[in-house]
Amino acid sequence: MMLDVVIVIAYFAMMIMCGVVAMRRLKSTSDYLLADRNLPFWVFFPCLSAVILGGGSTFGSASQSYQFGLSGAWITFMFGLGVVFVGLFFAGRIAKLDVFTLSELLERRYGHGSGYVSAMVSTIYTVLIAVVQIIALGTILKELLGWSLNAGILAGGMVTVIYTMIGGMIAITITDFLQFVLMSIGVVLLLIFGIDAVGGVQAVTEAVPPDFLTLTNISGQRLLGLFLSLFLGIMIGQDIWQRILTARNQRVAKVGSIFAGLYSVGWGAAMGISGLLAYILLPGLEAPQSALPALVIKVLPAGLSGIVLAALMSALMSTVSATVLASATLVTNDILKPLLKLSEADEFNVSRILTAVTGVVVILLSIYVGDVFVALDTAYSYLSGCLFVPIVAALFWPRAIWQGAITSMIISAVAVTASLAIYGPSSTVPIVSGIGSSAVVMILVSLLFKRMPAAKS
Repeated sequence: MMLDVVIVIAYFAMMIMCGVVAMRRLKSTSDYLLADRNLPFWVFFPCLSAVILGGGSTFGSASQSYQFGLSGAWITFMFGLGVVFVGLFFAGRIAKLDVFTLSELLERRYGHGSGYVSAMVSTIYTVLIAVVQIIALGTILKELLGWSLNAGILAGGMVTVIYTMIGGMIAITITDFLQFVLMSIGVVLLLIFGIDAVGGVQAVTEAVPPDFLTLTNISGQRLLGLFLSLFLGIMIGQDIWQRILTARNQRVAKVGSIFAGLYSVGWGAAMGISGLLAYILLPGLEAPQSALPALVIKVLPAGLSGIVLAALMSALMSTVSATVLASATLVTNDILKPLLKLSEADEFNVSRILTAVTGVVVILLSIYVGDVFVALDTAYSYLSGCLFVPIVAALFWPRAIWQGAITSMIISAVAVTASLAIYGPSSTVPIVSGIGSSAVVMILVSLLFKRMPAAKS
């Protein structure tokens, strides 16, 4: 156990060192926020994969698979398939845009403050997604060190925020690449040792209920909710867009997104199998979200378990760093910069300060929420429910007007908030009411009002 602790501490130290190295290469706001938009495929693909595969797609899928079998992997399948769709239809169009955020795109397309409204909604999403990852980080450290969940959240969150604040997107690119390699090796080792501990593939299939081996052991309502929130939501997530905008060209963005999505589908299958293994080897867990780290400690020898736990933390830390930086980018680029007329130097400094502030807020929220699925469902309810329709309309529907965009975002935000309060985050009602009201309002207002002159770029 002590060897595992040393390995994890060494891993944390390496991440902070990456931030220090990246800091020396920072020359502009574009460097800090987008790594100067110059990543080749062999760097872009693993980095985008690392952003996608966070707490929901890793701990969420494993936890759900522990309870419901392979159908629990639908969480990650929806993420992966959503990014494949982005690669096929959105990535090339996105990559050629000279913007930092999706809110900036909306402001250019609609004008009249639509970017401010979008930025506020997107910030809620990115903060809550960061909360998901940090809660999962705390869960790993709790299992490994015997700490309280809050202590684990504080330690894991602080390390991630520090290297992100210091080195920005360049630091995230370095760490994401390393994390992708580590997490890929780690999940293969976990499956090999886990299946061997159970007694082989045949033993796995015989030890679980038959419906655990299907992808249909989940209600149609829940599957619809996952499609509306995760499949649609990840296509418009600022953390995903910000990584796509780092691609060297449109082809890298398109092909890299498709490969990252397919890799994520494979990761989902691995998490589904891990959930089955935990169900067999660790029956009756009090907290299903601890299934994955508990399985690692159960089946792997000391030293190797530390490496694999570090690999799992890699999947989380890469998404924490991306979403914390995305939150700071939204507030700086879409709210403070136009309001305060920030210069290039001021924008750079404010971005770094807000990254630190956002990190502190995320850590405190993680301690308060304490549950991966509450944060995940709430985040995607707001993102998909409020922004999917106006963003798709901005890209593909010339008749969409600013009155429709702003009204749809406001009405859908009210609908999502009210539905969350009444039905809770696990219900499909918030996301359905959000998308439904957003689409109706956007279409009716855009058709009824005379189109205003387009906003100037």
